[in-house]
Amino acid sequence: MLAAAPAEVVLVMTQEMARQAGANAIDVFDGAGNEVTVEEAQVDPVDRRRLTVRLPSSLPPGAYVVKWRTLSADDGDTATGELRFVIDPAATPSPGREVLQESLLGEPSPGAAAGTAGRQRIAGDDGGTGWVLAAALGAIGLVVGFGAGVVFSGRTG
Repeated sequence: MLAAAPAEVVLVMTQEMARQAGANAIDVFDGAGNEVTVEEAQVDPVDRRRLTVRLPSSLPPGAYVVKWRTLSADDGDTATGELRFVIDPAATPSPGREVLQESLLGEPSPGAAAGTAGRQRIAGDDGGTGWVLAAALGAIGLVVGFGAGVVFSGRTG
């Protein structure tokens, strides 16, 4: 919730972004689905984890959707997402913090983007415990595979 229109949208990612035309973008849409951004988003030349787009100074009150797309310079993976904000001059502003990814320790990632109040989880986020289950299943698979190998190797000799 914002009392006035922001001058820009800045997203900070956990990996550096590739400098490739059209690979990284931030597009902002009003409540009717009309795009309000008129400039292309820019990767910061000093910190390639930062992506910024300036917004028109004349954004009226209302709901907005920020859709973003990035291309990682580290591993070539693409990522997409969206954030929402509301401009309401009569409301109490609450810029908060949008956590797009949490570390395995349950703390916000250092590159989390600014957005709405409170911590929010992504659909399918299990709070960082999914890797424990994957590791346990992998260990069980190794034990079963090793045991089967010992049994079969004893029968062939």
